[in-house]
Amino acid sequence: MVSFRAAQDLLSESGTFSFSLKTAFRVLLIMRCASALYSVIQDCDEVFNYWEPTHYLLQGYGLQTWEYAPQFGLRSWAYILIHALIGFFTKIFTSTKLQTFYLIRMALAAFSSFAEAKFYRTVVEEINPHVGRYILVTLFFSAGMFSAATALLPSSFAMSTVFMAFSYILRPPSHVDRSRTYYAVFWIGLGALLGWPFSAILGLPFAIEEVVVYGRDTTIDKEGKVIQVIRSTHWRFKRAFRLLEAILVCGTGISLPILFIDHWFYRNWSFTPLNMVMYNLFGGEARGPSLYGTEPWYFYIVNGFLNFNIMFLLALGSVFCVLITAYIDRQRVPGASRMDAVWPYILLGLKLVPFYIWFTIFTCQPHKEERFLYVAYPLITLNAAISLYLIRSWASRVARAFGANVNVRAYVLQYTSLAFLAVFALISVSRILAVVLRYRAPVSVYGALWQDRAPDQIVNLNYLQEDFPYNVSLKEKNLCVGKEWYRFPSSFFLPSDVRLQFIQSDFNGQLPKPFQEDLIEVTYDRAGGKKETWRKRPLRFKGTSAKATGFNDLNVADPSVYVSTFALGMVSVDQCDYLVDTDFPLRATTPNEPRYVDDTKTWEILDCQPFLDAENSKRLSRAFWVPGAKGLAWGEYCLLKRRP
Repeated sequence: MVSFRAAQDLLSESGTFSFSLKTAFRVLLIMRCASALYSVIQDCDEVFNYWEPTHYLLQGYGLQTWEYAPQFGLRSWAYILIHALIGFFTKIFTSTKLQTFYLIRMALAAFSSFAEAKFYRTVVEEINPHVGRYILVTLFFSAGMFSAATALLPSSFAMSTVFMAFSYILRPPSHVDRSRTYYAVFWIGLGALLGWPFSAILGLPFAIEEVVVYGRDTTIDKEGKVIQVIRSTHWRFKRAFRLLEAILVCGTGISLPILFIDHWFYRNWSFTPLNMVMYNLFGGEARGPSLYGTEPWYFYIVNGFLNFNIMFLLALGSVFCVLITAYIDRQRVPGASRMDAVWPYILLGLKLVPFYIWFTIFTCQPHKEERFLYVAYPLITLNAAISLYLIRSWASRVARAFGANVNVRAYVLQYTSLAFLAVFALISVSRILAVVLRYRAPVSVYGALWQDRAPDQIVNLNYLQEDFPYNVSLKEKNLCVGKEWYRFPSSFFLPSDVRLQFIQSDFNGQLPKPFQEDLIEVTYDRAGGKKETWRKRPLRFKGTSAKATGFNDLNVADPSVYVSTFALGMVSVDQCDYLVDTDFPLRATTPNEPRYVDDTKTWEILDCQPFLDAENSKRLSRAFWVPGAKGLAWGEYCLLKRRP
């Protein structure tokens, strides 16, 4: 039984416990580190557009997409350089580049955890401690955050900057204090210019609020005294001028480094955020994102439910929750007029609008991808937590209407939110386990390459020594992929003497091509007149400015990318030393995609791991992990080695 005083405190929300910034950061970092170590790479765009360029800067070779060709310049090297610098630092105390891969992920985990914790603390201080608590639980358990927080994607980076921006946007506007304006503009601008340009859309409600809403009319001086601010008749004009000033200062400060870094790599003047916007919005009918597939209008509803389950539904209904509360609970806010009572709910509604703007705009776009929703993840948690807080208040009002005493109403408040969060956490953990346990095979299988080495070659895999020249007599080996090209986890998973090659499959779109390697051969005169040739890195990065042939912005296949040929009704794989392929017994084979596992005369199996056959599994069973679930079909993800 809850004591009368404790029940009264609960109903009045006095003394509500909340974590400090440091504690919230540590709690979130636990889950983010788990994500860095176990989360699968869900998008081939993450590998080929971000991990591979990062690998090129660190190791001198990698794969290039058309977006990085100088004639197009859609991707910024400034974003890649930040992560490459982290990688350069980690090489001091790592022995393999695979460790560098995971340490870069750990850095992403730390940045995301801090941004989330700061967002949480602002909600606690400016909105409500209970809302902050719901947000913390949602962030910790969310399957969407588990994937997005450590993904090397501009949309993930923009998501973290949105967390940071809203940790200031959620504060009331101030006529005297300029920090809210400048910090919000800086983080929105950083996410848009360095990350994903379209994330700037989320700054529109903030700009409107900055000019329309006066906010606090008091400030605190250096001595801690509260000072009343006299409202000027021209305060909106001054606010608009301050906002414009912040946009110019922050925009220039962010854009110039990006411009000069991209110029150094591309060897031409190109502003990549503008190039990205122009291609996606004004590329013409033959170009644009729709070339890479379209999805139905309900795609983000299904995807949002998979990643946030019931909390996503609460986020969708948040505006209705506010409207209902404004109608049935107007007397909670005192005032002389109806507007006085409703105005706080209008201000609250302004905080909910950005999610609806983002969701509406991207639902209307034919081309849809899960990562496009990453930027809205902070807003989903905010809207959902506010909805849950209002719903628990409704439950308490209903209990009071039926004559419930203080203790019963306190229990209603406690267990209404607890029930929602418990169901959310259970479904979220089920989703995380389903993805990690059923689709992690590529990471394990590519890792088997590191074990397929003779003992005398181990020294050649020591990446502490890879900054030194190495012998060119060591033959490079080809690892080939066909239909499994899009699950390649990046060259960080390949030993230094292995290169990825493509063989023909039923896929007929454009594939990446190797960067011009940042490696040169140098001949040394040794004692006794003996000459030795070694390979070293000049660190000139000529591959970033070299105009590779065959690239186009129409997603048209380039036959020169294949190491194989198609003859006599089958794909030639003579140049492949290793091959990665999936074997799904329930799927039909084609001439371009035979069952290589059955060709035991040519290939021996180094490693095979179970891999879910999503096409032949029931949707609900494959989406969530349930012990003993029925309706799942399995295949094998295999690494094959050519027999001598």
